[in-house]
Amino acid sequence: MALQVENITKTYGTDVILKNVSLTASDNEKIGLIGPNGAGKSTLLRIIAGELTYDEGRILTPKDCKVGFLHQDSTPEESCTIREYMMAAFDEVNALGEELRQLEERMALGEDDPDHDRILKSYGAKSELFEKRGGFEINTRINTILTGMGFDSFDKNMKIQNLSGGEKTKLSMARLLLESPEVLLLDEPTNHLDFRTMQWLEGYLKSYKGIVITVSHDRYFLDSLVQTIYEIDRNVITRYTGNYSKYLVLKEQNEEIALKHYNARMEEVKRLEDYVARNSVRASTAKMAKSKQKAIERIEIGEKPVSNSETCRFKFEGVFRSYNDVLTVDNVTLKIPKSGILETLSRHITLDVKRGEKAAVIGANGAGKSTLIKSILGKHEFFDGDIEIGRNTRISYYDQEQKQLSDSKTVFAEISDRFPLMDEVDIRTKLSLVLFKDEDVFKLVGDLSGGERARLMFLIIMLEQPNFLILDEPTNHLDLPAKEALDTAISEYEGTVLFVSHDRYFLNKTADKVFELDAKGVTLYKGNYDDYIAALGSETAKEPMNTKENNGAADYETAKRMQANIRSLEKKIAAAEEKISLLEQSIQESDLRLENCGADFEKAKKIYEERSGFETELNTAYEQWNEYTEKLEELKN
Repeated sequence: MALQVENITKTYGTDVILKNVSLTASDNEKIGLIGPNGAGKSTLLRIIAGELTYDEGRILTPKDCKVGFLHQDSTPEESCTIREYMMAAFDEVNALGEELRQLEERMALGEDDPDHDRILKSYGAKSELFEKRGGFEINTRINTILTGMGFDSFDKNMKIQNLSGGEKTKLSMARLLLESPEVLLLDEPTNHLDFRTMQWLEGYLKSYKGIVITVSHDRYFLDSLVQTIYEIDRNVITRYTGNYSKYLVLKEQNEEIALKHYNARMEEVKRLEDYVARNSVRASTAKMAKSKQKAIERIEIGEKPVSNSETCRFKFEGVFRSYNDVLTVDNVTLKIPKSGILETLSRHITLDVKRGEKAAVIGANGAGKSTLIKSILGKHEFFDGDIEIGRNTRISYYDQEQKQLSDSKTVFAEISDRFPLMDEVDIRTKLSLVLFKDEDVFKLVGDLSGGERARLMFLIIMLEQPNFLILDEPTNHLDLPAKEALDTAISEYEGTVLFVSHDRYFLNKTADKVFELDAKGVTLYKGNYDDYIAALGSETAKEPMNTKENNGAADYETAKRMQANIRSLEKKIAAAEEKISLLEQSIQESDLRLENCGADFEKAKKIYEERSGFETELNTAYEQWNEYTEKLEELKN
């Protein structure tokens, strides 16, 4: 079974959305459809689904081919229960089952029924069809898919209207999977899914008996699932064989080849034009020059290929280094006000982030990830425990809701008001890095799209020059090229990063440690997202953050006391080091003053006494540093 989309053109008034777009899907092929926002991806899905008409072209599908389409925010409006909604996917099969029961009643009459033979024959045929359509496995299939989509803990008799918007979208997808259409169209299917559900969905779709075409910004999902990428950009559709990572390689190669061909055509045109200019006035060569001119006219130069390098360019640089201990969270309990009382989200949260680390915070929706971030920043006050930001730390914060931006200002004013020492040329140059050019700089911030607001916020962070980035869902509003640019910028950043993200591709590219947050606290997984997945189920690979050494022998209270002692000693060592540095500086200043006091013996005596006092204090500080260091080594060992 194959699907063919041939030369589809779709316009709205004078706006051309799709132009001569063609796509072919073979049996069971899994296809990713990507491109910039507004390129027409969702429009193409709606056309294939039969929801939209088109101006030119045709769509060919086999007879009786069923097409199923999941919109970005599909929500069932029925007032039925979860189970009733799922059972409705089998209306035809259930009707067939009812026919079988009626035939069984007729068969119970025995051979006295004159239609006995015909009934037996009909029952055999319908039984075979009932089995083929999965009639005997309905409840098993419903339970399997509901569990996979995260509804295992839900009361199946709950009314659909009591679900949240995201839960309704997940239920729509579960119903669509049950219906098993020959062509499955999915528009951003992972938007409302947690990690566990995304993994289950990927596995289910890989073995799906049918064509799957998905529009998605989830690069990990595209890498895991699809065998073919179609990219729509500037009304041109291009096919790439392979998953998303393969597409990146092939596209770069294609762009290099296209640019070489473009430059070769330009050089050929220039060579021919030079010949025509030199020889068109000479009688002996005029005929040849005329021939060369016609050759120039036959060359189709086309537009210069646009390279990925022309996307936004992020680069984060700290103006100075922080101390080694950037963040310490010790035995924190997170709370949120709810119905007039404080409800506990999570307790016993203990973690630390060192200079240069890229640490991710993950967990189920509602676990308290963003609340933890806001508590660290001092934006959320309902918590118990200790949170300490290291010395010499300059923080920049990316809020997924981008509330730091002023909607009433222009893009230009947002930058100029924050950084008054920058002149207009410098501001425009910096804004161009994140694709605000020409008149775009005078757009109102309140009129910007989510992606534009995100790019503006990242430029502000770049200009702040932090050495500690705290990011809450940084890739949410970015298109694919911007996500790639952010991946690279974070990977190359020499400062420290703490971030919350559902973007598994981003987690894989940037994280070197993963903190999983739940109601009981935090568990550390060393490495990126793939390392985290590999470690799940392996108790030896997990390191609960309540202890430094996870040998299973120490209970929580013992581990907490040890952790507190370690932190206390680390603070004392740091204080001793700072005191030693100041005393050494004072001794150097005393020596300089002694050299400059000349024959003034009284002054020299006073300076010498001060210097002796500094030396005594210095020796004491060194003794304390040695004592604290030895104790710390003993504790850690």
